[in-house]
Amino acid sequence: MKIALVSYWCVPYTGGVSTYVLALRKGLEARGYEVDILSHNETGLNYHIVDKGKSIDKQAVLAPIMQQIGIRFNEKSLNYNSWLAAMEGERIAFRQALSEFSLKDYDLIHAQDVISAIGVSEIKPRSTPLIVTLHGKLAVEWKHQGIISDDTKAEQWGNALDYYGSMVADWNIFPSKWLKQQYESTGHMHDKQMDVIPYGFDTLSFLRKSTNGLTVSKPDRVKLLACPARLDQVKGHDVLLHALSLLLQERSDWVCWLIGDGPLRESLEQAKIQYNLQQHVQFLGHRNDMSALLKEADYVVVPSIHDNLPFTVMESQVAGKPIIASAVGGIPEMISHGKNGLLVPAGRADLLCRQISELFNDHSLGKRLANKARSYGLKEWSLDTMSDRTVRLYAKALQVKRGGVN
Repeated sequence: MKIALVSYWCVPYTGGVSTYVLALRKGLEARGYEVDILSHNETGLNYHIVDKGKSIDKQAVLAPIMQQIGIRFNEKSLNYNSWLAAMEGERIAFRQALSEFSLKDYDLIHAQDVISAIGVSEIKPRSTPLIVTLHGKLAVEWKHQGIISDDTKAEQWGNALDYYGSMVADWNIFPSKWLKQQYESTGHMHDKQMDVIPYGFDTLSFLRKSTNGLTVSKPDRVKLLACPARLDQVKGHDVLLHALSLLLQERSDWVCWLIGDGPLRESLEQAKIQYNLQQHVQFLGHRNDMSALLKEADYVVVPSIHDNLPFTVMESQVAGKPIIASAVGGIPEMISHGKNGLLVPAGRADLLCRQISELFNDHSLGKRLANKARSYGLKEWSLDTMSDRTVRLYAKALQVKRGGVN
C-alpha cells in the first residue's frame, strides 16, 4: 500500500508535527508500506516530497494566485485584510502544489492539519480514504500567538478552517483526549469517526543518541535546568524567566538552558538582562542533539501557556528526568502530579519558582519522579504502539471506503 502523509507545515523542521510525521513514516516503512511526505520544505520556499528529489518552486505557484486575490478582494479597499489575503493565497497555492504532485497515485492519504486536509479533499479521488490528524486548533493557536483577535474576519476564517478541516476526513485522529474534547465541544463532530492515538517515537534510538558527545559544556557544581521549546509566545518562556528571577533571590547555584529558537529570541534575551540572569540563562538555539542535552540536564521545565501533547515531555520522560510542566492541554494526561512529574498552573511565575525550589531542595523527590517518568515514558511513547494503532485505523478506513462494514 502506498500512503501520502501531507503537511502544510514544513518537514523537516523543529516542532511536533514534523517530529510526528517523520516518526510515523519510519514506523509505517518498517511494516512494509511505501510512504511519501508532501509538505513545505525546511526553508518554506518550496513544496516537496521529502527525500524523493521532487520539488516545486513556491513563488511560481503563489505569485499568480496572489495577483488574482488582490484583484478579487480589491487590495486598495479600506476593508482589505492583507494577512487574511496572504493566508488564503497560501491555502490555494498549497492545494495547487498537491494537484501537481498527483494524489491519484496513493491508496490512502493522511493529512496533518486543516489546510492540507481541505486541499486534499478537493482534489483527491473520491475512492481514496482521507485520514486527518488534528494536532491543534489553528484559530486558538493564532490567538495565543497574537496573530489574530477575537470577533474579526481573520478569526472567522480560522474557525472556518478548523470546522471544514475536521469535517472532510473519513476518520479524525487526535493525539490527546483534551484536544478531542475541544473539537467535540463545538457540537459538529457527533457523527464523525474519531480515535485518540497518542504520539510515539523511537525511544531506543533516542537513548542511543544520548551517548553522543556534546558541543556545549555543562557547568560544574550547579544544578542544570533545561527548557527545550521553540521560542514562541505559547511556550511561556517569559513566565519562566520571571520565575528564575524569583529563584535567584533565594539561591544562585543553578543554570538554565533554553534549547530552541524562534521569533521571541531577541525580546527574551533582553528580558534576561532586565532580570539580571546573564550568568544563569544560556540560549543554545536550534539543536540536533536533544537526547545528549537532556542526558546532561538535572531537571526539565515546560512552562507552556498552551500546548497539546508536547514531544518535549515525552523525550524528557524517556530520558528519566524530573519534569515541571504547566497543567494545560494534554499535559495532565502525560504527568500525574507528584508521581512522574510536577504540574503548575500556566502563567504563574511564583508557583513555578516554588516548584523548582522544591525540587532543588528535595533530592529524593527528584529521584523518585525521574524513575517514574522513565518507566512511564518507555511504556507509553512507543513508536510501535503508535504505528500499530494507526495501521489498524487505516484498515478500518479502507474497509469503510470500499463499502465494507462500518
